Amino acid sequence: MGASAFSHFSTGMIVARNHDHIVYQLDPEDGQGTASVYAVMPGVEVISLSFQASRFIPTLHSKRNILELNHCQEGRAECKMKDGCLQYIGEGDLFMNTMSNHSDCIELPLGCYKGINITIDLEKLAEQLSDYLPDLPIDLQGMANRFFVNDECFFIQAKEEIQHIFCGMYTVPIEAKSTYFRLKVLEMLIYLYYFDIASETQKTIYARQQVDIIKQIQKRMTEDFERRFTIEELAQQYCISPTVLKTTFKGVYGVSIAAYMKEYRIRQAASMLHKTSKSIGDIALAVGYKSQSKFGAAFKEIYEMSPLEYRNQIKSD
Repeated sequence: MGASAFSHFSTGMIVARNHDHIVYQLDPEDGQGTASVYAVMPGVEVISLSFQASRFIPTLHSKRNILELNHCQEGRAECKMKDGCLQYIGEGDLFMNTMSNHSDCIELPLGCYKGINITIDLEKLAEQLSDYLPDLPIDLQGMANRFFVNDECFFIQAKEEIQHIFCGMYTVPIEAKSTYFRLKVLEMLIYLYYFDIASETQKTIYARQQVDIIKQIQKRMTEDFERRFTIEELAQQYCISPTVLKTTFKGVYGVSIAAYMKEYRIRQAASMLHKTSKSIGDIALAVGYKSQSKFGAAFKEIYEMSPLEYRNQIKSD
């Protein structure tokens, strides 16, 4: 396979290459990422993405008439609208956009992301699509235009049909990926061709200023995670209503403030169990749990083992 010409992910150090795909080591500002790029048809690339980072600055190719389909398997990603407002793609969601509407910075609120990106050069694929679907004359440009009447992006929330198309793309054996991806792209195009756009309710859109406040609050809570802030206290400090704080936080991070901070504290505790010799009681206090029994129950809920079992397992590994 030659170097990719039009996806966002065809930059960075090449760490593997063969006849049907290239693996790139990406360079996020604060972590790491990989992109496995498969050229499955003329004008079509399927990219398997994995990030452990909070943001990624992509390479933009705005000159081409390109459609992107982004499916999220794990994590969460921020999607920028044409007017600067934001939507959030979560597990199982499908986000469609034109290349001209792509953000110059992809935010990953949970610090991780795994998914599939399908990048389609509409003009190039249109020249040969009839070879793959001879009995179904799909007008690619017309199909794309239907989704972007009101904006240059469109959301399809997680549903069984989307899961059916994408689930095997994450588990197919590597030697079959190129062929399997090709079949799934064709299946996806047929699905979109018959998709009832009017039936799909678009997700809540958030103003940039509102999201910035929520991110400040998240930063405050995670920097001082041993302290337990109340919703009312944070709302008053940041001049935002408690209701807006709760709903917008869940929109950005995918879970409630309580659930987010519970998992954050437990993951910090897991790091301490691994990296320090502090007692379990001291670690519980350090992450905001006065009751060691409540800490143990919360830890087991996330890691499916007690803190002591976790520490012993880490030592044995």
